[in-house]
Amino acid sequence: MGALADHRTVVDFNPDGFERMQMEGLPDQDVWWRNISYDRATGQGSYLMIMAPGSVSNPHRHTGPEEFYMVEGDLVDCDGTTYRAGEFVSLSGGSAHESHSPSGCKIVVTHRGIVEDISAGELE
Repeated sequence: MGALADHRTVVDFNPDGFERMQMEGLPDQDVWWRNISYDRATGQGSYLMIMAPGSVSNPHRHTGPEEFYMVEGDLVDCDGTTYRAGEFVSLSGGSAHESHSPSGCKIVVTHRGIVEDISAGELE
């Protein structure tokens, strides 16, 4: 079993330890992430994300639920919905979107399913 400390991970938004998020078709976006528990193979887990002002995400579909908490800034989804600091967002599996951040943002993200890259034409 081990001591509690053996089972604990603590991270913050200090930029040390963040790496550029690799997004299909957007290699130079100023979007950064720091893994907490995310496993790419299963699509399960959480991470911290920082988007610089004006940065965008690529179009993608979630095979399972995605939830995120807006710590700072704003994020605008492809349907025009704006999320702001203090809001918790839950998207069900099967949701597809791309987003941009006019002023930049910090987000805590949790996935419970693999994320699939799609084309912009596949967004509903």
